[in-house]
Amino acid sequence: MHSSRGRSAGGRAVALFWGGVGTIWLTLLGIYAATVASSHLLETTAIVLIGAASSAIWLNGVRHLAMWATARFWFRPAGTSPVAASSSPSRRVALLYCTADDFDPTALHSSMAQQHPVTTVILDDSARDELRSAIDAFAIENGAEVIRRSTRSGFKAGNLNHGIELLLGRFDYFVVLDSDEVLPPHFVHRALQGFADHRRTGIVQARHRASPSRTAFATTFAGILGTHIGISQAARARIGFSSFLGHGAMISSACYRAAGPIPETVAEDLAFSFEARIAGYRIAYDHDLVCEEDYPVDYHAFRTQHTKIVEGTTEFLRNYWRRIIRSRLSVAEKLDLLLEQLTFPLLATAGAVLMLANLLLAALGGTADQPLWAIAVTGLCAAAPLLPETVRVVRQRGLVAGGTFLAMASALYGSTLIVTLRATAKVIFGGAAVFRVTPKTERRAGRWGTLVALWLELAVTVAAVWVALALTGSLIPALPVAGAAIAALAFASFGALPARRAARVRTARLAPR
Repeated sequence: MHSSRGRSAGGRAVALFWGGVGTIWLTLLGIYAATVASSHLLETTAIVLIGAASSAIWLNGVRHLAMWATARFWFRPAGTSPVAASSSPSRRVALLYCTADDFDPTALHSSMAQQHPVTTVILDDSARDELRSAIDAFAIENGAEVIRRSTRSGFKAGNLNHGIELLLGRFDYFVVLDSDEVLPPHFVHRALQGFADHRRTGIVQARHRASPSRTAFATTFAGILGTHIGISQAARARIGFSSFLGHGAMISSACYRAAGPIPETVAEDLAFSFEARIAGYRIAYDHDLVCEEDYPVDYHAFRTQHTKIVEGTTEFLRNYWRRIIRSRLSVAEKLDLLLEQLTFPLLATAGAVLMLANLLLAALGGTADQPLWAIAVTGLCAAAPLLPETVRVVRQRGLVAGGTFLAMASALYGSTLIVTLRATAKVIFGGAAVFRVTPKTERRAGRWGTLVALWLELAVTVAAVWVALALTGSLIPALPVAGAAIAALAFASFGALPARRAARVRTARLAPR
């Protein structure tokens, strides 16, 4: 009876959330359609394009604002089972440490210090002989095992599949961690409790926050990782699609046997999340189980990671959208999964459409001005994912610091407009997504190297300025593109500065609270 009431309450929460998001979004569209009109065909076309692009930004923003507004509801403590505490010592657990020329012995040594007995297995895809030797020496000294393969096909997923297939008979659970990740000492014990709480749990996913950083770039923006994932993952686990993030998670061998092997794509975490759900397993998100990982050290590392994410999610949608729509997932899960993965490609496309449509209006000399409320709502919705971290900064350091952070973070993501569009178009038109390892050290390319790295942004800016002047006689329509390029240049230089505050020992911040 209690379980039935819980499911009913959960269903009402899902319906209220998505019903509220849909109502607000449709209301905004209705008001916009009623207040903007034109009798000129080309002007009407521009207005329709602006409305369509704005509606995409509004939907994404309203969804994020709704998750933030209802955050307290999603953060309710997860239950634990008394059975878990007595049965967990018999569970055979392997820590799978994935590395490819980015071995971090300090992080791995910290993660190995688990309260529950574990076997550490290093899945080494490194090509550099000195790193392979260092890994072998570490394994001998710390009692770890090393598994290597003859080829590096299949990206990270291929590495994981090769290792898990060799280990399946020996272990009941596998903990997947990236090279820079630090697990808290109670990670395995707590994750095993999550499996005991529900018999169909196949994956237990922890929350992540950024480790203290040595660079000003990472120190400035690292908080976004903790606040964004903390809010969105907690909400999505309740009202949408709970996802495996590819690291900081425990997978049961039963789930792997039923849903595996892990699809060998760039976004292997998303693909395996979908396969696990289709196989009937749930992905439990534990908000109170916190791991740490490094935030990109500079703008070059950030762009590398961002490009990988965009290419990977676009490839996932290209290959899986039909299966998602036809699957037995709930409507809420399908909607949330599709909207989340569309975020970067859709917002970048919407931004480009807005600029082109406004350029067309300016060229026509039209009188159909956009209502100020619509411009304000578009700005609010575009910034919605950054607002929780902005509020946190305001509370800790004041209004000026919060405003500065919001402006810089908006410029950071705005600067990725061209690279996002390029990555999206590449994959949509048949190109292969590339698994890029995020650099762990700062890039010191110099002024010329920076200009070369950002050649596409600069070329697009020159073209945009020329077109704007030719059609309107003004630079104003080209300012968004020029601003994105200027921001990229600024961040490329800013990222090399050292952090002001010294990093603290990471493991001390991971103790259970």
